[in-house]
Amino acid sequence: MRFTVEFQADHLARALEAVRLEIATPRQMLESMGESLLPVNQERHNKGLAPDGTKWKELSPMSIGTMVWKSQRPGFRKRGQMSLATARKVQRHRILHGNGDMLESFNYQVQGAELVFGFSDRKAAWHHFGTGTHGPKGTAYEITPKRAKALAFGGLVRMRVRHPGIPARPLIGFPASDQQLVSDVIEDHLSLVLNRVR
Repeated sequence: MRFTVEFQADHLARALEAVRLEIATPRQMLESMGESLLPVNQERHNKGLAPDGTKWKELSPMSIGTMVWKSQRPGFRKRGQMSLATARKVQRHRILHGNGDMLESFNYQVQGAELVFGFSDRKAAWHHFGTGTHGPKGTAYEITPKRAKALAFGGLVRMRVRHPGIPARPLIGFPASDQQLVSDVIEDHLSLVLNRVR
């Protein structure tokens, strides 16, 4: 007695070709990764967290004082004044949100077979690395007026200021949770491709 098993490879060949095409032209898969990673990173930014989950360094009292001073200047804020206690409470949860333009510049682009995450605002590098060095304290630097005769901040007027430096507040990374998210997106895309072939 004899049994013959004939292997039909047509379906497998079609499935492998579909997967090969998806990998050779990954734009749609990379865009899905970008769309998945964008809100996760924005959520971390809103919470004031680095990619590894550590909290960003709080704003200095001088930064908070400057914000309060600006809010109390005539014509700067129409809805009233902000107390120092209110400013501290607001800034405790909204580090790097100033007027929102830097964090709003966070985006992704698909360039060929690459997904590029980043900021179009150049200030992001100062905050990500800190100023001067890549250490957590940053490096002090001098600020001088460019258009006016003096600098005004926090109710003070000075010809020059020695800024203590901006501490590093990491904005971009690729933690394990993001890696898992990317793996899930890849798996979902390839599953869809294989299901279309059936």
